Amino acid sequence: MTMLDWLNDEQRALRDMAATFARKEVEPLANQIDMDERTPDALVAKTAELGFYGLYTPEQYGGSGADIVSVCLVCEEIAKASPAFAGMLTVQIVLCPKTVELLGTDEQKERILPRIASGERLMAYSQSEPAGAANVAAHLTRALPDGNGWRLDGSKLFCTQGSAQTYLVMCKTRTQEGAEGYGCLIVEKGAEGFTVAPYEHKLGWRGTNTGPIAFDNVRIEPDDVLGDILTGGFSHRAANHANLLAHVSTSIGCAQGMFDKTLEYVKERRLYGRDMAELQPVSYWMAEAHARISACRALLYDTARAFDAGTMEPGAGSVCKAFIGDTCFEVCAKLLQLWGGSGIMDSTGVNRYMRDAKAKNIAEGASEMHYAIIANQLFTGVPSLVRPAAVVKEVA
Repeated sequence: MTMLDWLNDEQRALRDMAATFARKEVEPLANQIDMDERTPDALVAKTAELGFYGLYTPEQYGGSGADIVSVCLVCEEIAKASPAFAGMLTVQIVLCPKTVELLGTDEQKERILPRIASGERLMAYSQSEPAGAANVAAHLTRALPDGNGWRLDGSKLFCTQGSAQTYLVMCKTRTQEGAEGYGCLIVEKGAEGFTVAPYEHKLGWRGTNTGPIAFDNVRIEPDDVLGDILTGGFSHRAANHANLLAHVSTSIGCAQGMFDKTLEYVKERRLYGRDMAELQPVSYWMAEAHARISACRALLYDTARAFDAGTMEPGAGSVCKAFIGDTCFEVCAKLLQLWGGSGIMDSTGVNRYMRDAKAKNIAEGASEMHYAIIANQLFTGVPSLVRPAAVVKEVA
């Protein structure tokens, strides 16, 4: 049975288009993206021309309305060339627009989604904080009532895609009546009191700008609240689950890209007077890497199909993130050994795969956090670390 031979014609066409794009447009720039720690504007524009930004957005808002399997196929292919660039795409294709689609009013969706789908406007998603990481009960950023709106104060860490114009910010909230919860707010770059700090220099995933942001008495109008002011921060889990699968697809693409380059290298190199591929430890390492990547791909796409069908089991996204993230980093690290000293040199362009794999292993929740979610599911039946009631109690 050929891997993914169940794909339909549309999914195959998208995968092939993404593979061609990755080979012709992304691969030549991949090392530059890593060294410059930014994605060239021209590449962002070419991606928009192909309609990739609107891949997961409904057709009525200028998108393609594709399923999550298709998104994963596209992101995996692009990650084979540049895992860093592919990581940025998952935020733009899935996390931000899906959150707006699920929580937004008709006016908000009409205002935001077409501009995201066209690539005209980039978005950022911000949740992590110094005090709480993914544990929202410990978060300090909050929006307090101010007339018919709110005032936002606090700070966030690791804001993905710091060059965005529109930010989705998760924070503790309070209504004019005194009820407290956790909401999702829209904040535009340039708003008074909103500061985007200089980008961080990272180990990997360098093509995606990341940095802290801060809010000092930022005015939030009623039409800049996504969903219910008390529960919006919890009501978009479908977007988070979908993004988790897309993120994992870039880990697989990262490992596959490293594997493809290593296989070519091994086939061409002679070592100790013999073809390197004839050395049994080398051939075994390559076979093991192939098997582990294949297992990860089977797990991801089985889960993605279940997500699209509405039958994905609770906690399945965390299983994918923890297992595939760990495995793909281990594969990349072991394959780098086969390059010897050449693998350490930036000129070969392969050590970035290992660095990107580690960054992806931590981003979107480190493995330990996802194993904690899995454990909670096993012992309590609830695939979550924090529930809304816990946040309300903590704020009070």
